[in-house]
Amino acid sequence: MMTVGEQDAIFGLMSATPKDHYVPQCYLDAFAIEGPGKKEPHIYQYMPDGIVSARIKDVASEKHFYTFPHKKTGAPMREVDELLTHIEGLASPVIKKIIQEGELNLSEEEHKNLAIFISMLVIRTPGFIKSQESVEEEGTKEFMAIKALNKEKFHKDWKEMAEDSLSEEDIEKQRQIIINKKYSIEFPNSKGHFMARGVKTAERLANYYYYLKKLHLLYSDSEQVLITSDNPVSVYRPVYVPPAMNAGYANGTLLVPIGPCFALLLRDKSLGKNKIKLSGERIKLVNKNIIHFSDNYVFSNLKSKKIFEVYKNEGGKHFQKTKTTRMKSGPYTFFTSGPVPKEFIF
Repeated sequence: MMTVGEQDAIFGLMSATPKDHYVPQCYLDAFAIEGPGKKEPHIYQYMPDGIVSARIKDVASEKHFYTFPHKKTGAPMREVDELLTHIEGLASPVIKKIIQEGELNLSEEEHKNLAIFISMLVIRTPGFIKSQESVEEEGTKEFMAIKALNKEKFHKDWKEMAEDSLSEEDIEKQRQIIINKKYSIEFPNSKGHFMARGVKTAERLANYYYYLKKLHLLYSDSEQVLITSDNPVSVYRPVYVPPAMNAGYANGTLLVPIGPCFALLLRDKSLGKNKIKLSGERIKLVNKNIIHFSDNYVFSNLKSKKIFEVYKNEGGKHFQKTKTTRMKSGPYTFFTSGPVPKEFIF
């Protein structure tokens, strides 16, 4: 096991490492601000206090976000960043090709690279980690609440653990707290665990869902522009999915903006054609859902007071605390993290 001093020394040597971008720079470059006087790509970043023009290399990033300690030695590991960089290198030319041609003329290999890139966009962000922590917390609390329903066993177990130092009244108070889930659970230093789980999830999403979904290209030639966020993949509930089932990153209809004028739409069923024009009103609806799925920030190549107002009202609503619903008859429990809007006719 490495000492604290040895770990600090290694991290010190890595201090020159650029910030890790949980939204890739190669992806955000398509949303860069055009105009004179820009020595490097900038982007408009929508924040709670206003809109700023920030360098793309400075947004959606955090130093050593993908640096995780080795389980046995404690040495800093960078495999996740290497994996993401490799995937970005495969997908970036595909996205540029789609934007330049305005068409979906993709080979099987390009389609696969795009599917894995989109799946990684889902799991690589702080918002995803927060959502996984919320699921873990709520799942643990739900399991504990079910166990606490057996009053006799609960009191017996707690008396044994407390070695008879707690009264029956104190134990019953604890039982009611657990049943009503009036407490919180924290997961310190668990980012590596949730990221590792996310990478496995991404592989499953890419192979069994995204590659098999029907790919559509949405485009616009209006003055309205498409925006993106620090959680670039937004979800709609397909019209053929019952409201009770909601929808998620696996079974939902996915929308991924790839520039101010283009977005990818992934759907289980084809809409009949793979290229669909968006009206200005449709872009407003799309942007509203993109903002709804954002974690903290929205990005655009356009400074807009209207977008900012929607951001203030809708931003960060997706990653609210997970809720559970237990079926009245049966052992099943459903997890939900807020409503997913029903898809409209694109």
